[in-house]
Amino acid sequence: MGNDSSDNIEKVEWSADQPPVAISRALVERVNVAMLVLTSLVFVSRIAVQITKRKAFDAQEFFCCLSYICFVAMVVMYFMELDPLYRLEDVQRGASPPYPEILHDAGMVYQWLTSAQMLFYTSLLSVKISLLALYRRLLNTAMPMYTVMWWVILAFCILSSIGSALSTIFVCNDHSARYKEGICNKPDEQRRVVSNLWYAYAVDVATDLAVMFLPFCMTWNLRLPRKQKLGIFVIFGSGWICILFATLRVVQTGVKDGVPKVPDSKWLIIWTVIETSMAVIIGCAPAFAALRRRTEIHNVERSMGSYQMKSAGIHIDSQPKSEADMLRTDRHGSEEALDPYTPGLAC
Repeated sequence: MGNDSSDNIEKVEWSADQPPVAISRALVERVNVAMLVLTSLVFVSRIAVQITKRKAFDAQEFFCCLSYICFVAMVVMYFMELDPLYRLEDVQRGASPPYPEILHDAGMVYQWLTSAQMLFYTSLLSVKISLLALYRRLLNTAMPMYTVMWWVILAFCILSSIGSALSTIFVCNDHSARYKEGICNKPDEQRRVVSNLWYAYAVDVATDLAVMFLPFCMTWNLRLPRKQKLGIFVIFGSGWICILFATLRVVQTGVKDGVPKVPDSKWLIIWTVIETSMAVIIGCAPAFAALRRRTEIHNVERSMGSYQMKSAGIHIDSQPKSEADMLRTDRHGSEEALDPYTPGLAC
């Protein structure tokens, strides 16, 4: 790095009296690999279900796939960050002396971290848009008010993610010093780091609630079988799981003794990977719910066929309606749109 690097090392506040929390690299890597494997298994299973159903590749599919791709790229970014991060912390603890490339490594840590955060926001946004696309077809026959609400929620999700990304990018005063030398430790910069963490958490929870709110309103008064309505509530109510893990992430990384603090990079990596993994899995869940429902309807139809063979004297009009037929009773067509046989809606 030359004399400039040697001179600039003095600008970095190492906080030797408060060394970083000791979290082994092996632990971080094991958690990342475990969540990557789990999420990949769920995603591949979802793709297999979609191929089996021969479903067209629509907007819901696109954003679900995008969320997974961003998740994988984010995990790769975090793996790239670990090498310079742990070298820097060895110096900070006094385990190894400062080395010529130390400022370059500090800048690389911020580069990888910022890139991973952008992918984190994009992955969460993609999951939300995928779920919004899931019930977009309902709006074709719904009241105009619901269409307006859908577009407002979509815009809110997009703008919130952009706001989180911008607050992450502009958290430091000098971008050149941040990304080239890792210098971003002034009091006002540290306060912005904490504010960014809590702002991103707040808008994440708010958008999760918004995405859950609309389908609840739309299906509450529909004449659906109780089991079918409960299934819809469970699918979209799974957003509470995202809120739970988002809360765990911000509390575990941004709170110490009840007071907000600058998050530790290693804990931030662990909990960001866990939260994103859960979000992607939830985005994949509707495909399995639709598959289970098809199986149930098929079993009902087989049972009815067996009943017809044993009771040939019964007129066909006196047969009980299948659950699939019951879904097409609403004069506005909303139940028909919720039927998993309807192209373009079911996962």
